[in-house]
Amino acid sequence: MTTRRQFTKSISLMATALPWLPQWNFDKTKALDLEFPQPEDPAFWKKIRRMFLVPEDKAFCNTGTLGAQPAVVFNTVVEHMRKVATDISDWDYKGDDWITGYQPYKVVRAKLAALMNASVEELSITENAHMGMNEVANGLDLQAGDEILGTDVEHPGGRFGWEVKARRYKLVYRQIPFPKPPQDPQEVVTLFRNAFTPKSRVLAVPHIVSGTGAILPVKELCAEARSRGIFTIIDGAQALGHIAVDVKQIGCDSYYSSMHKWLCAPAGNGVLYVRKDRARDVWTTNASAQWDNHEDEGFRLQQRGTGNLSLLMGLDASIDFHNRIGSERVVSRIKELGDYLRAGLKEIPRVKINTPVHPAMCAGITNYEVEGLKGTEMQDALWAKGIRIRGNRQCTHIYVSKEDIDATLSVIRSLAKTV
Repeated sequence: MTTRRQFTKSISLMATALPWLPQWNFDKTKALDLEFPQPEDPAFWKKIRRMFLVPEDKAFCNTGTLGAQPAVVFNTVVEHMRKVATDISDWDYKGDDWITGYQPYKVVRAKLAALMNASVEELSITENAHMGMNEVANGLDLQAGDEILGTDVEHPGGRFGWEVKARRYKLVYRQIPFPKPPQDPQEVVTLFRNAFTPKSRVLAVPHIVSGTGAILPVKELCAEARSRGIFTIIDGAQALGHIAVDVKQIGCDSYYSSMHKWLCAPAGNGVLYVRKDRARDVWTTNASAQWDNHEDEGFRLQQRGTGNLSLLMGLDASIDFHNRIGSERVVSRIKELGDYLRAGLKEIPRVKINTPVHPAMCAGITNYEVEGLKGTEMQDALWAKGIRIRGNRQCTHIYVSKEDIDATLSVIRSLAKTV
């Protein structure tokens, strides 16, 4: 039987290159196949769990902040950093395999484009969701009195760029009070339909609310906004790798996400989508040599100066890992686990679920509380059993098992009896 240490060592020796580094003579697909279970394997998810470096006696349930990295991702980053440190004297400036921030990196962008149903030229690689939001907020031409609509449940990374923009240019940033939780998608659509005014110019809302996990009906919201000539930008920080994301089906003008959460990439990776026919509406605000390149709008908006290419190597490896399992299978498993947790919580007296239970509005994030207990008290009780959540929010990614959820429910039942 292969131990975790043996597996990590084997991946470390091989997970060291990307398609634009042919001199490394490395095939990541073969590296993954060494330990990758077959789809029909009844122990499939247990074997996938062993590919992550999180200790097996801990259930990591805080993906909404930072996802766990598979061993192949971690080792890809480390080995590339080692290459840069040891071979830097051989850099002749002819290749693009040492730093990022200047090159188009279409190989990775093409993989992200396939994941989101976009064209390569519509996508920019950023550092995180926050950077994507600010790129668009700062790049749009808006006039004094113009209105931006958001919600009162925005994450700071999806909110404060608009507040700065509003104060600087005398705009109006309206945060629409959001139901806690909403009962169905139509309730949210009606809420915004009634909130639009003739002054509304931008709709900026999350695809998934970070704190509660509520999935918004962004397709319907974008259709309502587009019929009024309103620019739409969707905060997908919690969505990519978590639920299906098809920007063409959504119909948004712009979409941004972080890769370090549900896609399990290293922190320092994000993506920004701007629809081709709206790209010229977004000025370059972090300008470099490609600032006026309208043949590749994504490249124009991503060129930002020297960055760490090793982290981009990790992003590429994480996309390959995700695709090797299968995006539909990942999304389905996350939803299955989230539903399993919520079904168990519903049966426990004195437990309140703050996440919508409508099947179209929930997936792998569940916010809940035990009546009479502080969130920190519930968190501490779960941590004592090796279940790592943050406050009242529990995330069920593919490295969480049903046994982990059963252990969670056991703790919550005990807590509910004591209050």
